[in-house]
Amino acid sequence: MARLVAAYAELSTRRPYSVAFASCTFKGMLADAFSQRVVEGRSEQDWKRTGVFAFYGGWYCGWFQHALYNVGYASLFGVETTLYNAARKVAFDSAFHIPLVCFRVCFPVYYAYKHVLYDGDGWRAGLERYKGEAADMCRRYYTVWVPANMLVFTVVPVPLRIGFIATTSFGWLTAASFFTHQH
Repeated sequence: MARLVAAYAELSTRRPYSVAFASCTFKGMLADAFSQRVVEGRSEQDWKRTGVFAFYGGWYCGWFQHALYNVGYASLFGVETTLYNAARKVAFDSAFHIPLVCFRVCFPVYYAYKHVLYDGDGWRAGLERYKGEAADMCRRYYTVWVPANMLVFTVVPVPLRIGFIATTSFGWLTAASFFTHQH
């Protein structure tokens, strides 16, 4: 296992965007497959849906988050892994990135998408449901991601950050799938 992690870190150092995209594409595929088969109990895989999740995972969770966390935040706050510097990054992330990107774009799009493709009652119904559940989703999001990002910015080495985020995100997506499929 140590060799695999070392090889991943080495490759991530040489090709950070490619590894981030590939890691999170794979994570998106796995998370959606798990959600479809285990959480939803489907007998057949919807590959179109899996492809959308895979691409979203690669682009947003992989490429964009590498650019944001490993490049952008390093430019804004430096690369020190002190508790103080990590707290500044997490506070900035929690105050700007999460409310503006996740709560205003990612979550509403997910709810609309789910209600069009799976619930069959249209995107407006999805957005209405999101309005009703947004506060709970936000609370759950911060409960998971504030501590996870503190670890990312203090103890997780840069080449392993996106892999760590992808692993945490797999659990987050599974939980989010469970909560958003409850009625």
